[in-house]
Amino acid sequence: MDLNQASGTTTAFYTLHSCDGEIALQIAEVLSLGDNEKCQSWIKLIQENPSLEQRLTDQGISQPSNLNSISWDDSMILFLCSINVDEDGKPMGIGESLKREKFGRFPFDDGSLTNYLIEFMRPNVRVSNSNEVFERILHLLRKLSSFNKKGDYTYPRFNGGMGGMNILGFLSLEEVIEIRRLLSGRNWSVASDEPLDGGVRDAIKHLLAMLRAAERIDSGVMHRAHL
Repeated sequence: MDLNQASGTTTAFYTLHSCDGEIALQIAEVLSLGDNEKCQSWIKLIQENPSLEQRLTDQGISQPSNLNSISWDDSMILFLCSINVDEDGKPMGIGESLKREKFGRFPFDDGSLTNYLIEFMRPNVRVSNSNEVFERILHLLRKLSSFNKKGDYTYPRFNGGMGGMNILGFLSLEEVIEIRRLLSGRNWSVASDEPLDGGVRDAIKHLLAMLRAAERIDSGVMHRAHL
């Protein structure tokens, strides 16, 4: 199936950036705390991560350990502190341009490839214990699509930041490797009412290409929507 021939318009372009998923999780956890605890935990985080302190200094922050001195909102803090950058200091994208285009413009509903998979993938009943594996796949897809510290992934916590910064979620390198392996297996199938013929399989193919690209550079991924 050629997805470019499918009808429908998308409302956003979706991008995967190279990121340090472990530091992103630590930052997200700190930002979820109450004001007093947040500031103290931020100081500890900076002390334990000299590279993070240097990243903030390079961004013009004179007091990196003082969270109240940083004028960015939570979305911008998470993005600028955890993404990997190239030699020019620009965010590193994942995958080649054509693969990024395939991932970023999925021709259904809100244009999100990951949301399509969450809605129309099913466990493969022909494989024993597939439900458990399938639930793990969904867990990782939801973390990538709608990160919530509490783990229920009901809504994205880092939407609507400065300049329209919309971070949907992120995965560590270990999680990238895990979901790539799970999606490459036989524990999933396709819903009988899937609206796009071959859509799930094509979506998985495009996602796997991006995950392999991240794995080749030993990187986690951050999922962002450009509205």
